Amino acid sequence: MTSRRAGTLIELMIVISTISTMGTLLLPAIQLARESSRVNACRNNLHQVGIALANYESAHRHFPRGAEGRYDRLLSPTIMYGLSWWADTLPYFEAADIADRLDRRGANTGWVHLNAHNGKLAHGFAPSHWFCPSSSVDRFVKSSDYQIAAPSYAGISGATSHEGFAESRVNRCCRSEGEISAGGVLIPNDVIRSRQITDGLGSTLLVGEQSDFAYTAAGQPTKIGAAFIKGWLAGTVTLGVPPHYIDWLAPSYNLTTVRYRLNEHRYDLPGIYIDVGANNPLLSPHPGVVNLLYCDGSVRAVNDSLELDVLKSLATRDDSALFAP
Repeated sequence: MTSRRAGTLIELMIVISTISTMGTLLLPAIQLARESSRVNACRNNLHQVGIALANYESAHRHFPRGAEGRYDRLLSPTIMYGLSWWADTLPYFEAADIADRLDRRGANTGWVHLNAHNGKLAHGFAPSHWFCPSSSVDRFVKSSDYQIAAPSYAGISGATSHEGFAESRVNRCCRSEGEISAGGVLIPNDVIRSRQITDGLGSTLLVGEQSDFAYTAAGQPTKIGAAFIKGWLAGTVTLGVPPHYIDWLAPSYNLTTVRYRLNEHRYDLPGIYIDVGANNPLLSPHPGVVNLLYCDGSVRAVNDSLELDVLKSLATRDDSALFAP
């Protein structure tokens, strides 16, 4: 009986060891399956954004301004913050109640710190499809007494002229040796019509992920989403369209101009800044890919090994014309 008890104990230990080994082997597969599900959910979120933008374009015959600056001498002697492209898509996100009540004519409509009416409307408003489910970046920024959503996705205003890319519709921008472009589709202070997208809707980027942290040389995680630090309402506080962007110090929130490869996580590069760098990169927490929305409404998980000149070409609505002999 002593021998049998010893045998039973050994068998139990073997079973436990086997289960432990199987769990160790299965855990990565489970984690991979969960991340795959989150990647798909993120793609679906961007698809919803694409539907809203497509419906806006269908109704107005052009895409919305990427970021608006406002000047009204009866309200202010200086240029004021206008709204971002997110505000124009509200009716197509089933948020017409907020869209209808939004102040579009008052002072500083895009910065709730100076516009309490819009601050109260935007406080806590955060549709789930504005956020990548894999992201651990804060979903809100605090402005005055309001919690304002900071979406995981940025409008793409074009590409920089660096690395020999042929783009002249650019200006110096945003305190961090950046360059802002109007060669894309969601651009500062102007609208783009479908007929101007000569590269084709399915070959031109509209919105991309900025859903992960950048890191300083010391390893400090830093938020660089296009909505930081003023939130989804904020446009810009200058007038003019690159290359005639009047105030180079003024950032255009909720937009980015492509300068770096996908998933470039280094913070200490020119044009990258927390508030808000003109060239903050498109990046994600998804291993090896970044989700990108195209003008035809398609969403693709693009490998982050994509060559930079190809990415810049995708960010530009008519680069074939730029390169034409």
